[in-house]
Amino acid sequence: MATTTLGRMIQVLSTATLTPSGRLRVPIAQDRVRLPLLALVIGVISACGGPSHPASTPIAKEKSEMRTVVPLVRDLAPHDARPIEVEFDLPAQADDAEPPIFIGVRLTGRDSTAVAEAGDRLERADVGAVVQLEWVESSGSAKVGLERSQRVGRDQEVPVALAADGVAPGLFAFDADPMALQEAGLSSAETVSKEFAFAYSPSLPAGRYRLSLRIDRNREALIDANAQLLIAYTWKAK
Repeated sequence: MATTTLGRMIQVLSTATLTPSGRLRVPIAQDRVRLPLLALVIGVISACGGPSHPASTPIAKEKSEMRTVVPLVRDLAPHDARPIEVEFDLPAQADDAEPPIFIGVRLTGRDSTAVAEAGDRLERADVGAVVQLEWVESSGSAKVGLERSQRVGRDQEVPVALAADGVAPGLFAFDADPMALQEAGLSSAETVSKEFAFAYSPSLPAGRYRLSLRIDRNREALIDANAQLLIAYTWKAK
């Protein structure tokens, strides 16, 4: 039976022609078998078509996850507490050969109020990390000194050197360069974001770097907030 049906399908296709617009035209004969066979042929051809548009979303996400040039993001795996290691390239900016960057996390969403509230909770969550950054070249690697922000009094913050062991005792609000994120395809006009830093460098030479980051306190707060690891250029006030 299958062989007979396949033979008739081939016979139907052999009489088919393409219209100037690219549509398939099959002569309709008196044989009643041709109508169901025609439907089957069209179904098979349709099934062989390309992927639908919604499939572009995971592809875009995969591309952002594979990005190794600043700015870049990485998702935080819910059940994997191992250190995150990322090797990346830092290009010079058009107006700065040694641009400022920071290492931290970001929250994104379409509701600005919800993002702001989630950011407030995250800032109070006492999330701690160990951050190590190395400059990588063919002859070896060298440790890079970083800074963090420390609150002095109620409203003032001052920069202090990150300890040699890389312990970053908490997150502090920070601002990424929005144009750099948009140009990298990591943000859009339809979304809002809030960024936080574990550590930063006010001036870093262009080159290749290796980051090791381990969340060692209150990791679940980051997971609950759907936070992403972010390495980005720091926004510069004009």
